[in-house]
Amino acid sequence: MDTNTKIDFFNSVRYHRILPITLTWIILQTCLYGYIHLNGFGQFIANHLPVGSVFFLALLSFVVNPCLAQFGKSAHFSTAELTLSWAMVTAAASVPGYGLMEFIFPYVAAPVYFSTPENQWSELIFPHLKSWLYVSDRSALDKFWIGIGRYDLIPWSIWFKPVFIATIFGLSFFLSVCCWAVILRHHWVDKVRYTFPLVQVGANLTQADIGQYKFQPFFRNRLFIFGLALASMIHLIRGLHSFYPFLPSIPLDYPIRHLFPNKPWRSIVEGWPLLFRLRLSVVGITYFLLPDVAVSIWFFFLFYKIQEVVISAFSINRVNTQQQVMGAVLVLALVSAWQARRHLYSVWRNIFISTIHKRLFNDDDEPLSYRTAALGMISGFLFMGGLGVAMGLSVWMALLFVLLMWILATTAAWHVSNAGCLLVNVGFTPFNFFRMIFGSRILGVQNLILLSFDRSSIPNWSSQSLMAYSIQNFRLVNVHQLSSRKMRLPHWMLIAVVISAIVTFFSTLTWIHHRGAINLTPWIFNVGPGAMRRAVGEILNPSTPNFSGILSAGVGGGIMSLLLFMRQRFLWWPLHPLGYALGVTWAPSRLWFSTLIGWAIKFLILRIGGFRAFQRGQPFFLGLIIGEYFMTAIWQISALKTGIGYWGGPPS
Repeated sequence: MDTNTKIDFFNSVRYHRILPITLTWIILQTCLYGYIHLNGFGQFIANHLPVGSVFFLALLSFVVNPCLAQFGKSAHFSTAELTLSWAMVTAAASVPGYGLMEFIFPYVAAPVYFSTPENQWSELIFPHLKSWLYVSDRSALDKFWIGIGRYDLIPWSIWFKPVFIATIFGLSFFLSVCCWAVILRHHWVDKVRYTFPLVQVGANLTQADIGQYKFQPFFRNRLFIFGLALASMIHLIRGLHSFYPFLPSIPLDYPIRHLFPNKPWRSIVEGWPLLFRLRLSVVGITYFLLPDVAVSIWFFFLFYKIQEVVISAFSINRVNTQQQVMGAVLVLALVSAWQARRHLYSVWRNIFISTIHKRLFNDDDEPLSYRTAALGMISGFLFMGGLGVAMGLSVWMALLFVLLMWILATTAAWHVSNAGCLLVNVGFTPFNFFRMIFGSRILGVQNLILLSFDRSSIPNWSSQSLMAYSIQNFRLVNVHQLSSRKMRLPHWMLIAVVISAIVTFFSTLTWIHHRGAINLTPWIFNVGPGAMRRAVGEILNPSTPNFSGILSAGVGGGIMSLLLFMRQRFLWWPLHPLGYALGVTWAPSRLWFSTLIGWAIKFLILRIGGFRAFQRGQPFFLGLIIGEYFMTAIWQISALKTGIGYWGGPPS
């Protein structure tokens, strides 16, 4: 194969080959996630490096492509084809779980079913909640919560309207943040040069330069094979122990709760506890992080936990760690916008001032033209805000809600792009934020009720944020020197999202009706009645603005400002503001220890062997990531038959 032919093949996309297999996996991935997660068997796609997506691309890279290569030099899938497939399956992963639809079903099914004369929902909630936002048919609700018989039918038509409205609301947000990712791509990738650690995995899995061998060079590296075998063996032993308890296991979790039974030290293991959990994939990802980012993740989590001990010891009521995150995120958003001002101004000039013949700079290499991206973003936000008003939000609240959602999604994507965070919990929801700032009296009953549904397309629980997936995929295309525009990457990603939404509706409702929601993972379905109880509590006990909370947010904003100043002015400053913005939430609680281990290993390798040793060690840590992911997927898929789940892998 000559050089020109090789380049053409490298960049070519044979849609008739790659799309059928990709769309088939999207359907399977979506169905599998609903069954696996609802039954508590594991998390098949619930992070920014989805287990199911890595498993699929590993099969293509390690099994399918080597077999196809036997039939000719261009018979296997090209790099462009694998990149397109990866982009589609990861985008589709944002739909069925935390990202969009998982919490919609308990929300629309809870109000009428759990309403009783004692809780007064019929008097306090229903007069202010549009009837088309929830299911009111008692017979259909009984089938949802209790389950259906073998010969009963699922009443699809009853569920279509409320689920469709909630899904469209979320999809309009998805469209907007995907277009926003297009606008930010040049600044994040080419100017400030974020490292995008998770892209390392996708870049190697989608590299199809096989040549005369069955595998690309990276996968033939002995260190990669060793890392892959080590992680696979550990999880093979752990999985077999689940089936046969008499077999030995390898502990990856080290509980310490029993060591701190009394105040104030009990705060260490309360709330979002200090967990010693070793996840090999997180250790591997940490190896690709910048040192100051890795340090900040574990350092600031410990910093927050020490704060909680001090707060408990001295009974301090006016400082709250969760509210500090609010101020930190807002300051971070303002500073990030200021730093990107020149790029955003140039984009604005290109869109609204310059003519097509006199543009300030060329956007032909962007996934979409800036004008198209701006139109899509503005249209999505307007539709989202308008639908929010139709649901019952005040106009002023709809505007603030959309703005805050925009900030939270951008912050989540920033965490993923900078720190490779598998999980991101921004740390607060619009409900908590606006109640703190305005108080429930000013918010009003309708705003309180709608804001209580705080996990439906809300980036607070943004383990599957489409903006993060999008900008990572745009970066992946750049790594391979492909063209997102020519590949129509945003279009295929949105098609994948829509297909996944349709499949999620039918598959998830099917799984729920066949077992009954009350028999499935409790914490998922408790969010429905929980939202109603939260709203009723605020209605019956209206609050004024929380000045101590605002003070805590101010403290958080001040500390973030100091961290940003130190980072800008002093090259020796060792801490990255990112860790402080992550706060003390579910994600760092589970990631901090593995991040500490990964940072320590990298530090020792750099100190002893230098940069050359660091580069030579990369294949081993990539092997750890893929090995842990692959075996986790195997055990979770096996749960379809055995009913025995597996939570030992990423990032549980």
